[in-house]
Amino acid sequence: MTSRSSDDRHAAHHGLQVEYFANRRPIRLRAMDTPYIHRHFAEVITQAKLESGATVCEWGSGLGRFSRLLLARGLLVHGIELSPQFADESRRALADQGLSVECGDIAEVLAGAHQSYDAMLGFFVLHHLPELQRYFDAAYSSLRPGGRMVFAEPNPFNPLFPLQIGLTPGMRWGAEGGIYRLTPGSVRRVAAAAGFTRAEIRRYGALPRAPYNWMARVGLERAPERALPAALKPFQLITIRR
Repeated sequence: MTSRSSDDRHAAHHGLQVEYFANRRPIRLRAMDTPYIHRHFAEVITQAKLESGATVCEWGSGLGRFSRLLLARGLLVHGIELSPQFADESRRALADQGLSVECGDIAEVLAGAHQSYDAMLGFFVLHHLPELQRYFDAAYSSLRPGGRMVFAEPNPFNPLFPLQIGLTPGMRWGAEGGIYRLTPGSVRRVAAAAGFTRAEIRRYGALPRAPYNWMARVGLERAPERALPAALKPFQLITIRR
């Protein structure tokens, strides 16, 4: 009964997420070359420490905004995307560059693929999952020894995210509220339960997308970070080692 109830909750959550993204194309999801996108990419790729030819599983590959940057680094990228529309669009756009995309639940795809990876990477995907344990368990089984997971996510302690979710047309708490499951203590407990040896969390950033891109024109996009306490910086980099 418990397993069936859990499966039902997951199915309902996934249905909400698929519907949430079915007809939305906000600018923050598009594959664009902006300083803001490259900042998040640089944070993740620097921490991942991957050499050309490494195999990467990208969770929530979306429209390919970060997939194309991973491919450009010479990485072998397999994306997993829940939204059929996003999976189709990114596959058509990037298949000739070597991207493969599978549509479905991340944990189910990993369990059924019997493939191992050097790294699992994701950009603002963990807070869209129904919970973490099932996914971290699947990741542990699919990572090679010495592999790591690296995720860029919102910082749940930043006070502006509730305002963004509440005031931005189209954003919904049911789809975005998972931000508040990503506290350091929760992430470390789930990672340890899955068998990972260490989980590190470092916060970065200060500005939203538009001001960041504007200030990058004059090279001052990182200046506000020096005045912002680490606890309040809007983004967190989660690194989990196998």
